[in-house]
Amino acid sequence: MSRFWLILLAFATSAAVADQRPVLSLVIDDLGYSLENGLAAIDLEGDHTYAILPGAAYSRRLAQHAHQQNKEVILHLPMQSISSKAAHEPNALNEAMDEDQLTANVHSLLEEIPFIRGVNNHMGSHLTEFDFFMRPVMDSIRSYNRSLYFLDSRTSPRSVAHAQALVAGLESTTRDIFLDNETNPESIRLQYNIWLTKARERGSAIAIGHPYPNTLEVLRENLVTANLDFRFLRISSLIDERKDPDAANTGDARLSSLPAIIR
Repeated sequence: MSRFWLILLAFATSAAVADQRPVLSLVIDDLGYSLENGLAAIDLEGDHTYAILPGAAYSRRLAQHAHQQNKEVILHLPMQSISSKAAHEPNALNEAMDEDQLTANVHSLLEEIPFIRGVNNHMGSHLTEFDFFMRPVMDSIRSYNRSLYFLDSRTSPRSVAHAQALVAGLESTTRDIFLDNETNPESIRLQYNIWLTKARERGSAIAIGHPYPNTLEVLRENLVTANLDFRFLRISSLIDERKDPDAANTGDARLSSLPAIIR
């Protein structure tokens, strides 16, 4: 065998081995409030996903920037929270809406953010617990664009959003870790390391964080070196990879053990 083919074979073997690295998927929520923090989040090293709020001051500008940087954009869909202490978005889907109102509002909010590949819930610890709310929401997303996926942020341990998305015929998955429910650097680093551990154990893991200064600093410190042992995939690519029957065990059986922070 010639030297050229030996080199080519070595390169192909190396690439195949690299493809077996565990997958980290990072979603940054709540983009739109701050231009500076939003731009900093989008410029993080890696193939990440950015959940942009409709109606915020910088939402469309940040969606445009993310698209230009070849980052994945999703709609951060506001939903009613169970917590009276949570900040409530004026355009949030809520239990007072009937099916026609839910459909009209979902379509209107989807139209606000350009370049979206999917949707995840902002807050929603109340609304996502009820199939009779989630069913029309998922049907509305599918009727708007059946190629969109739904990421269940799991803001309630009783969420049925993922299940209803699948019933509606949407691609769907769920988050594994919240990086920054506690915003001090020590807690964020701890959650970051738990994210990596879950990815090693299961083959892949999804973390949700926010464009907080401490979160961005921890991610900047760690993402470049993490790329040595892990692959970064946007959520749409991770969903495609998880369709492989030989992929790591990341199925729905794990959902009941996921922690949730009420939002």
